[in-house]
Formats: sequence, structure tokens, C-alpha cells
Amino acid sequence: MVTGTAPEKISAAARSFVIWGNEFSRKGRYAAAETLYQRALMLAEKTLGRLHPVTAEVLECYADLLAKTGRQSESMAMKRRAKAVWEACAPRLCRSYKEIQPHCLRGPEREGAD
Repeated sequence: MVTGTAPEKISAAARSFVIWGNEFSRKGRYAAAETLYQRALMLAEKTLGRLHPVTAEVLECYADLLAKTGRQSESMAMKRRAKAVWEACAPRLCRSYKEIQPHCLRGPEREGAD
């Protein structure tokens, strides 16, 4: 169970959807992964806002899936949205855009995991 404020709980829920989406994507279960990314994006945008760092993280991961499945134009549009969110957040969070742009929510590679 996640404890904390409502935004912290929502962030944790969105990140959980993304983590599971990444796992399904890694296993080639792209339709299931896309459903999870869509849920994460809807949750993040609706409750945290379109200009929230969690929304940008979800957009980046979803864009990676779209690129992996050959949907390049959709992927590029989503990456542009993510970049715009990061640029909007940067002045509030730190001195430079590079300091806040994390890698996609991927867990550490586990040897022997499938």
C-alpha cells in the first residue's frame, strides 16, 4: 500500500502502470502494454495535469512503445509533447532541462529474467 498525499499516490499508480507496460512490451505483448500506458497517461493528465513531470515520463515510455511497433509519426508527436512538458517544468524544478529529464521508467535489467 502506498502512503502519502493524493498526488504521491497517483504518481505511484501511474508509475506502476508504466512499469507493467514496460514489462509487457519487453515480452512482446504490445497491445497489453499500450493499454497500460494509456491508463497511466489518462490518470496522470487528469489528476496531476498535462504539465507534470510524471505525465512527461509516461509520454516518453508510451512513445518508445509506438516507435517499437512501427508507429513513428505518433511516437515523434508524443516525444515532442514530453519535451514540451519537461521544458515547462524545468524553471520550477531545477536549473537545466538536462537535470530533470530522467530515462524512461525502466527497472534495472535482471539477469535471466524473461
